[in-house]
Amino acid sequence: MTDRRQVQQRPLPALVESRERPVLPAGALRRTSRLAMLPLRHAARTAAVASRLSRAATDQVAARTAEQVFTTLGELKGGVAKLGQAMSVFEAAMPEEVAAPYRSALRRLTDAAPAMPAEVARRVVAADLAAVYGPGWQDRLVAFDDTPAAAASIGQVHRGQWRMDGGQVVQVAVKVQYPGVGQALRSDLRQARLLARVMARLTRLNVSGLADELAGRIVEELDYVREGRVQAAVATAFADRLPTELAAARAAGAPEPPGRTNITVPAVYAATPRVLITRWLDGAPLSALLDGRADLLPEGWRELGPGEAADRAARLLGHAIYAPAACTGWMHADLHAGNFLLLAGGRLGMLDFGAVAATPGGIPAPFGQLAAAVLAGDGPAAIRLAQQAGALAPDAEADPRLIIELLHPLAATGAEASFTYSRAWLRGLMAHLTQPRFGPALRTLTPPPQYALLWRATLSAAGLFAQLGATVPTRGFHLAYSPGFRGSILPVRPRQTDETLRHAS
Repeated sequence: MTDRRQVQQRPLPALVESRERPVLPAGALRRTSRLAMLPLRHAARTAAVASRLSRAATDQVAARTAEQVFTTLGELKGGVAKLGQAMSVFEAAMPEEVAAPYRSALRRLTDAAPAMPAEVARRVVAADLAAVYGPGWQDRLVAFDDTPAAAASIGQVHRGQWRMDGGQVVQVAVKVQYPGVGQALRSDLRQARLLARVMARLTRLNVSGLADELAGRIVEELDYVREGRVQAAVATAFADRLPTELAAARAAGAPEPPGRTNITVPAVYAATPRVLITRWLDGAPLSALLDGRADLLPEGWRELGPGEAADRAARLLGHAIYAPAACTGWMHADLHAGNFLLLAGGRLGMLDFGAVAATPGGIPAPFGQLAAAVLAGDGPAAIRLAQQAGALAPDAEADPRLIIELLHPLAATGAEASFTYSRAWLRGLMAHLTQPRFGPALRTLTPPPQYALLWRATLSAAGLFAQLGATVPTRGFHLAYSPGFRGSILPVRPRQTDETLRHAS
């Protein structure tokens, strides 16, 4: 997410009145036409070399198309770039001959996109901070680097310096929203299904459901004030003091796997509708590990072997994904490599809380109970729990044995103490779920809208684990963070008193 070069910073100028113009295409027709051209150009290039299908020619076509995917999605930004980022975690499920040319392009989309001009970013920052802090806002943001450290789908990040209340000056990340991105996003709500068809052609995956869900919730990411509140809340899940929810799990015999307190969420210093200022984190993007770039890894990571580093990263990712859902009522729902940093000391930084799933009361109990029923092969219980979760209509006719067979590969990751994920496993899972004989069962199972982001986050986590090829203590995460799973798997223990839980913390 960030560029670690030393940069020259300078103060922002005083607020200059200027009407902000959109910096990205907003018209539905213009944006749609550019998306539609992606598969057509790919098909044309493929046909052009069909008569001389050498490996070099095929690779050249794939590389050119991948570059065009990155450029088009990056320039359009908004919802289409966000969907491209979301799809990047599923490249592990693509056939290798399809995945290879798109892997680097999709990952680049998670780390960077073409930037907006510096003067536009400065106007947005000046207008928003002046509205909150008045004419003395420049006493707060005392330096701002014109060169963005990262440019993504909704905004870009600049490095700066922030003066705290006590006078201390700290290094900060200044996230600035693109002018016009709201209009572009609303245009993308109508066009998301088109991009889903484009990506389905490129990846051989049916992503229509993901596109629909993303289109319906992405506008929430425009609210940086909300994002700041969520980010501050999520940070509490990784404090040294054991949260009450995890103390209860530990007392029940399900301590969380090691590493929870090795997650860093940047402190939030200021949040306005279009500007979010947080602590700056120095580190390497997770993609450095995925790409085998050991030379980019910081201390605490570079000393590890590839397999050991992958396992550690996946274990920390498991905490980053599930601990906030259990302890704070929020689950990160934009899980791609660009939102995680490998920090010195073997730590993991967690960024960007615009897309989150609300989990008030923790991970819904029926989710864990359903997984336990599938592992036990209890078809009637699985049907009942799917109905309780709203994934199956009360009057729907479903074959219990077929439901168990369909869902078992998903639940099997929690059957043993650890599970080894791989690209081959994810490809096999996708092939399993799309078998024609499961068609009737899939037509009756419909994740309820309130759980759509939670499903997306869970599937994205599996995608990241598969990209890493890591061995993960998935069962330990389920037992510690999912009360429904824990209550169905572990034997009933004597009721713990409040005093016992306080000792555990």
